[in-house]
Amino acid sequence: MTQQLSEKEVRVEFVVDAPIDKAYDVFTNGIDRWWPRGHHIGKGELAQEVIEPRQGGRCFGREVDGTECPWGTVLVWDPPRHFAFSWEIGLNWQHETDPERASRVDVAFEPVTADRTAVTLVHSDFEKHGEGWESMRDSVRSKDGWADLANAYAKAAAA
Repeated sequence: MTQQLSEKEVRVEFVVDAPIDKAYDVFTNGIDRWWPRGHHIGKGELAQEVIEPRQGGRCFGREVDGTECPWGTVLVWDPPRHFAFSWEIGLNWQHETDPERASRVDVAFEPVTADRTAVTLVHSDFEKHGEGWESMRDSVRSKDGWADLANAYAKAAAA
């Protein structure tokens, strides 16, 4: 796994031991299987992570009491090659309701062999978060950020 650091984006590249269709499905429809319960911006206990499988679909956490905590919107739904969503999480780690203040996450899938898939995740447009946007970039590129999430995802995709 490689993580490339730049001023304006965080890029994580890795290969999963899964065919491309499965790799895409586990990242999107199967997000609840690999997303860590501690990575949740809601106030209650996380019961389920959900990505609605369509452009314009919602990305949200559902808490044990049924409360839904939105954190994104599907921007691109192009199985099995490309998935993108808005990162609607503000610098205060709460839901950002203004779509103009959301960054973007693109995930591309490319077959390496019939049973292995290269995955490239790029989180960009941090400056849309406004003054202090660097704190969001630094957080998602930290050891507990996208690289750690990619490891959890890769294990789920290989299962």
